[in-house]
Amino acid sequence: MNKSGLAMLKMLACITAVSFFTLYQSYDRYYYDVSLTLNVLSFVSTIATPLYFLLSGYMDAGEPHTPAWQLGKIRRILLIFLFWFSFFWLAGMHHKGYLIQPWFVIALIVIYASHPLIDLVRRPGLMASLIFLLLILAFTYDLLASLSPERRFLSLPPQYRIWTWVLYYLSGRLMAAPAVMPFFTSPRVMKTSLLLLPAVYLFTWLYERYYFIARFLATSNDVLLTGSQVYLLVVLIVISINAIRLPARARWVTPLLTTLGKTMTGVYILHYLIFGLLAAAIRIETLGDKLLVIALTLIFSMTVSLLPLRIPGVRKLISL
Repeated sequence: MNKSGLAMLKMLACITAVSFFTLYQSYDRYYYDVSLTLNVLSFVSTIATPLYFLLSGYMDAGEPHTPAWQLGKIRRILLIFLFWFSFFWLAGMHHKGYLIQPWFVIALIVIYASHPLIDLVRRPGLMASLIFLLLILAFTYDLLASLSPERRFLSLPPQYRIWTWVLYYLSGRLMAAPAVMPFFTSPRVMKTSLLLLPAVYLFTWLYERYYFIARFLATSNDVLLTGSQVYLLVVLIVISINAIRLPARARWVTPLLTTLGKTMTGVYILHYLIFGLLAAAIRIETLGDKLLVIALTLIFSMTVSLLPLRIPGVRKLISL
């Protein structure tokens, strides 16, 4: 993946994380299901968590996977979680939901704790087979959970279905493999991906809107974060981004996006707090007001996250 593409994907992860977790969290009474704009924005935002884990796997592929690296990752995750959990708790903000979600931390720890096993399947063919099996498992479980919600073994909340996040992490590892990268970055594959992307996007949106979400609402399961139904869409977006080539006069865009992309973890940690402050200060009465608050949340989250990143000792609290 070229540097510009990676920077764009990190920015996309930041944008979708903000819109996904804040779209329905405000003090207005806007009826979102009627608005096609908000419905589409909500769907676009569902790629946030899958994209985060895929990018994590892609970036980890280029690092030496020693025991010290593995323990360092786990310590960093625990440090970030314990610090911000304690901060929000002691500040009395936990009542408003300003806490890092435990499932997110659990998923990352499971991934890094099992890294020696992941390295055993580093061969592209073996890893691709494992990814395929995990995809079938994830989609089948999600589908059965929506069809038979009364069955206890299918009642695991979607965000705790750790195999889904392992699936995306391994997909990122595979796409970064030296033997596989030339395939994903070849002109023919990128062109095919660009041609398929609109059709897959439309199909996935229709499937999610008229079946998947409808099934969950009908069965009183209001959690829609499953991930498996957008797998092909996420993979096509990652492949297609390689086709973007910035003109010579716009080369400054890549360093800017790279800098902003480093705030990916910080945006996840801080955006809900910043959104809450903005939503309390700005009266939301129209769709424009809503979108303005979401845009300001992204801008302020990135700005605030950039400050700790410049301080060596403090950056460990805001970045993995």
